[in-house]
Amino acid sequence: MAEPTSTPGSKPTDTAHLTIEAWSQGFLIGSLLIMASITLANMRSGVLLHKLILVELVLAAPNGFFTFFNPPIWGWYLSSTAVLLIASWTLHNVISWMKNKPFLQPRGSLIYISTIVLVQPYWVLELYANFTYFNNINHRIFVSSRPLEALCRDPWWIFTTANLFWNIKYRYEFGLIEIIRVSPRFGILLFSMCLSLLFIALDLLAVTPVLGLGGINPFWKFASVFKCLTDTIILDDFKTALDKLSRHKMNQIYQLPFSNSGIGLPVDWTEMNGRGAVRASCQGSDDLVSVQQVERVPNNVCLSISTADGVPSPLPIAFMRGDKGYKKRE
Repeated sequence: MAEPTSTPGSKPTDTAHLTIEAWSQGFLIGSLLIMASITLANMRSGVLLHKLILVELVLAAPNGFFTFFNPPIWGWYLSSTAVLLIASWTLHNVISWMKNKPFLQPRGSLIYISTIVLVQPYWVLELYANFTYFNNINHRIFVSSRPLEALCRDPWWIFTTANLFWNIKYRYEFGLIEIIRVSPRFGILLFSMCLSLLFIALDLLAVTPVLGLGGINPFWKFASVFKCLTDTIILDDFKTALDKLSRHKMNQIYQLPFSNSGIGLPVDWTEMNGRGAVRASCQGSDDLVSVQQVERVPNNVCLSISTADGVPSPLPIAFMRGDKGYKKRE
């Protein structure tokens, strides 16, 4: 392999290196601009999570312009905007915690957010190392600390991705193809997560002797874009989004004729109380029932549909209630 013509810590002078760096920065800025616009268009007022996602995108943007400057402004601008970039990365982990929190036990949630706080001293060191490296003061610290960056930036994201896949599979009982078919948006979310993990791995290889790129590393930018994309595609927490998909799935699987038709069907119910069974029925077109109404029926109420011949037929849905989603009763 030919010796790199760009000096480490200095602005790239090789045409190929400069082209890659400029292209990756353009990709970063363009993506962040589009995602910020989408977030503004879809965010709801008063929702903290939505505001934090927008702040995350804004903080990451300034670091994508340093190629326009020449030394010494180049090094100073790169180092100063790195403060905002690292703040964006940390905020992304906080957002991941907020989106993942409904799936975590209190102890797990505390460990998650506490470890994010515990790695902040590393980022202080990294900012100093970044300044000394890109201003040609001291290269040794940054070369030693940079391989540790992924360890202090990405474990929470890797856990969040794995935990989301686990909950989709085992808590909500969605297959991968099924969830993509029901919600293409969720399919893009999962695909973006996988791409971000791929580029995280490539970034780690690029800062070690495994990939010799001559000091040019666009992979962290790609990883950042796809991590931000997962925040933008679905602004709410993962449980809220999956609960909506679960209700949609129930509506598709159990097509209740009285929830989708304008014709009222007779509905019978039997309520068990301390004095025995109390039976009642309702007739007429005013007695339309929706799936959401069925979900709110107390546990001691048994619903049935009266068929054309007058024989009660059990309601085709029997769900066990719980705060972790719904499961079919065996």
